[in-house]
Amino acid sequence: MSEYEWDRTTMAVVASALSGDSDGAVELLRPLPQRDVCHIAVRLAAMAADALIAAAQDAGGDREEALSQWQQCILQHETESEE
Repeated sequence: MSEYEWDRTTMAVVASALSGDSDGAVELLRPLPQRDVCHIAVRLAAMAADALIAAAQDAGGDREEALSQWQQCILQHETESEE
């Protein structure tokens, strides 16, 4: 799969997720080789991090604050999932 196809699939997964269709997003990824799914997962993570940092900077914060807040949210989510 080319970078263009990774980007295109990534955008389709995002569109599915934003519309609340997680099953549709899964079906987009299901037929792909693991290597391609991993590339798409990394792209999604980078997009999420960029959006979080941009939102923090728009609110007057900085990159370190945004990443710290994100880590806290992840830890909180993991704690809630374990309960």
